[in-house]
Amino acid sequence: FDQVTAVILEHIQILADTANDFSTFAKLYTEEPVLMDLDKTLKEQLLIFDNNENITFSYIGMENALVMAPKPQLIRVFVNLITNGVQAIEIQQRDAREDGKEPVKGRILICLRNSTRDGYYDIVFDDNGPGVSGDNLDKLFTPNFTTKSGGTGLGLAICRNIVEKCGGTISYSRSFGLNGASFTVTVPKMQA
Repeated sequence: FDQVTAVILEHIQILADTANDFSTFAKLYTEEPVLMDLDKTLKEQLLIFDNNENITFSYIGMENALVMAPKPQLIRVFVNLITNGVQAIEIQQRDAREDGKEPVKGRILICLRNSTRDGYYDIVFDDNGPGVSGDNLDKLFTPNFTTKSGGTGLGLAICRNIVEKCGGTISYSRSFGLNGASFTVTVPKMQA
């Protein structure tokens, strides 16, 4: 009975998460863009996450990085990318402990900078987790793809749609500095 109950509760949670993701997806086209200060917004998101003793968060920002975007949706992108980094590092640390090894201290670096693409900002999310395997690169931003045991597999697909709705792009590469995952969100600057 306990096992069946646990499985049912897990499936209910998956369905609730899926419904929430589809609801968010539907809102993409109804929320109006507002003036957003990227530097302030990113700092606020880090306050929520910077309480994990096994992960160090660093931020390099720039003042007056203003964009016009649907704020709740762009915040969702930032939170999703930070959460993915945290989860990847935590899984890596757990696996190390289970193998009798000392887990590596997690590191997440977020950098807001002028893009090499004229008229855009880059927000780069780097971590020292395991990164994405080569086998999964083609599927990374497709719906229903996940490497986690839980979740809907819609997070990165929704992130891509949000960023594209803002006139930007999102991409993945290997982190040069931290040797884990590196996601770059490129969004257009507010036009004067």
